Amino acid sequence: MQHPNALLMRKVDEALLGGDFPGFLALHTEDVVMHVPGHSPVAGDHVGRDGLAAAFQHELSLLDAPPEMVILDDLGSEDHAVAVMIQRMRRSGRSYEGLQVVLARVRDGQLAEVWFRPEDQDAFDRFFA
Repeated sequence: MQHPNALLMRKVDEALLGGDFPGFLALHTEDVVMHVPGHSPVAGDHVGRDGLAAAFQHELSLLDAPPEMVILDDLGSEDHAVAVMIQRMRRSGRSYEGLQVVLARVRDGQLAEVWFRPEDQDAFDRFFA
């Protein structure tokens, strides 16, 4: 049986992949903080559901099409949820594919703080440069 926080992360994945962005946002706390590392235009700390929505909209505006994510696993513990995925993106005729880990702190059944960790930070930053 999967841990409840692994099931929460699966719901987050399914909402995002299914295009249910309001449902995706509702699975995050109102004061969520999303940390995107590196030096790309999408890097930084994005605060609140509005900040999260703005970050995703900004990323989409830079891409030729919505990113493709292949979920490899969703994991959970008492206070955390993790998604392991392959992310594929196209931008200005260039491609990016890399393993990505999304780690989230869970509070009251929602994601409260989220960290993105691409397999190759330099390649991720170059893709968005």
